Amino acid sequence: MSQRVLVLGGGIAGTAAAIALARRGHPVTVVERDPPPADPTADPFLHWPRRGVPQFRLPHGFSARARNLLLRHAPDVLARLRANGVEEMNLFKRLIPEDQWVAADDTFTNVWARRAVFELALRLTAEEEPGVEFRCPAVVNGLRFDWTSAGPRVASVRLADGDVLTADVVLDCLGQRSPMSRWLAAEGIRVPTEVQDCETVYYSRYFRFTDTCELPRTSVATLRGEFADGWFIGFPGDHDTYAFSFECHPDNRNARALRHTSIWEAVARGIPALAPWVDPANGTPLEGVQVMAGNRSLRRRYVIDGQPVVLGLLSAGDSLCASNPAYGWGSAMALTYAFAAGEAVDVGGGDPVATALAYDAATAREADAVYRESASMDRARIYRITGQPVPDEDKAEMARQDLISAALSGGVLHDLELGRAFNRRVNLVGPADAVLDGTDLVRHAERLRTPA
Repeated sequence: MSQRVLVLGGGIAGTAAAIALARRGHPVTVVERDPPPADPTADPFLHWPRRGVPQFRLPHGFSARARNLLLRHAPDVLARLRANGVEEMNLFKRLIPEDQWVAADDTFTNVWARRAVFELALRLTAEEEPGVEFRCPAVVNGLRFDWTSAGPRVASVRLADGDVLTADVVLDCLGQRSPMSRWLAAEGIRVPTEVQDCETVYYSRYFRFTDTCELPRTSVATLRGEFADGWFIGFPGDHDTYAFSFECHPDNRNARALRHTSIWEAVARGIPALAPWVDPANGTPLEGVQVMAGNRSLRRRYVIDGQPVVLGLLSAGDSLCASNPAYGWGSAMALTYAFAAGEAVDVGGGDPVATALAYDAATAREADAVYRESASMDRARIYRITGQPVPDEDKAEMARQDLISAALSGGVLHDLELGRAFNRRVNLVGPADAVLDGTDLVRHAERLRTPA
């Protein structure tokens, strides 16, 4: 049964959902506040203004899960990326002898792209899809409801220009700062939400390799470590681009100077692992320092005790569950929710209760796991760098996180099974909390951490 769908937000979750829904026969309108790319052939990182997406020009990791989902649900998007020169890489298989490969190792292949390039491939594919219409630039500023015996139902969406768009299903892809909870609260509809501040500020820059650079280009993906004021991490990109991000605690006053290009460069040159990569002989900056603060892990719940709190509304991407960007899970989970939404609308068959329950059944377990793992890793880092004592109620989880961190970071290059466990975790090949998912593997990790 065809359903009219409004997708609010044209980022990764929104465009992927539009593709998935339209291919199932549902007419889709995507409402997006930013204009489309003026020239789809130009580098979107430099020429596509996306002011509504604060992380648009920050480094992103497109994990193996993201690639695997595209292979299954939208292989033409992956083909478009390949045709545009975007590389796929399996570092795990590169690091171990070929005679030790197993078939499951293929699931660790990821996509090396900047957010702008990845999103443009989704956008162009969605624009070509029959049944998908874009309204942009357009801003949503409210909802209208029908009150039914089954509960409140979103009936239409009000735009800032006064237009009212009706739909059978509204998909909220407006990000972790989505106003949806506020709009629902104004109608007396409560959306339970868990939030934990990541307590991290990111200072990032992108570079492009020079023609004469002789650095091993795949090595940028393995560059990570500590410096005086926080951590650094490298990100591979498309078309000979790469990035570094400094991650610092917001209370670190010294780190705030990293927003200035000259200071950022001086700090990078002072870190031996990074110095060659920021040398003008090897890399040319694409832009100044990009700063992002106010990051939170977040989980919103729209089904409580088996009952939807509102009908006709699904939430996807960071609107549903946001994690610390440093872990690189956001884009993969955005695609997970987007394709699940397409299936749920089909399963629901026009019944809003059945649709909401089908979507929750498909997404809740993993959304909970991503939130818990992101929040736990953040708390472990916050306790460590601030010197806060670990509360009794958190000691067991912190011991678990310590085992994961110590065993995987120490064993990933020296033990195949821990290496595979590490890759399953960082690539979300399986649920986020299933990293050491066996008694034997746990014991093995403990032995490596505390050798006899």
